Amino acid sequence: MNETESVSLQYLMARTRSPEWLDFLRVLADELNEQMSAEELRAFFYVLGRRLADDAPIGEVESLEELEQAANAFMQQQGWGWVSIRDVHTSLELVHSCSPLRAAFGDAAMDWSPALLEGVYSVWMRQMGAGDELELRQIGDAEGAIDTLRFRLAHPSMFS
Repeated sequence: MNETESVSLQYLMARTRSPEWLDFLRVLADELNEQMSAEELRAFFYVLGRRLADDAPIGEVESLEELEQAANAFMQQQGWGWVSIRDVHTSLELVHSCSPLRAAFGDAAMDWSPALLEGVYSVWMRQMGAGDELELRQIGDAEGAIDTLRFRLAHPSMFS
């Protein structure tokens, strides 16, 4: 078992799911899918994520380790999984595991719902001092049984 799987298993074992909103969220997602394109939904959920982060600023952090701890405290409180943040020399990589997005919105929503986290992380990176020349974007699709999502903060040329 690798480190991501081990931490994810610990996280999942500590969580209890509250089902009272699941039916509503699934119906909402189905209706959104019928009314909007995936691109429109991504943009909408990105804005929602930015608003969430504006309402829950990351606070005073001075290192990537402190940022990761503060982000995980928020994610734990929300029941939204956990994140690992790494400096990979030309960019920062955020690896988010155990997201409840698939459980909340269904399989079809995995094309657009991760934009919620993308919006949250984008605002937090700006709060940390990331300049306008950097962008945070999702890289690839959700991976594995724990829906690992990858995000990268880098110069736009790194995404081409």
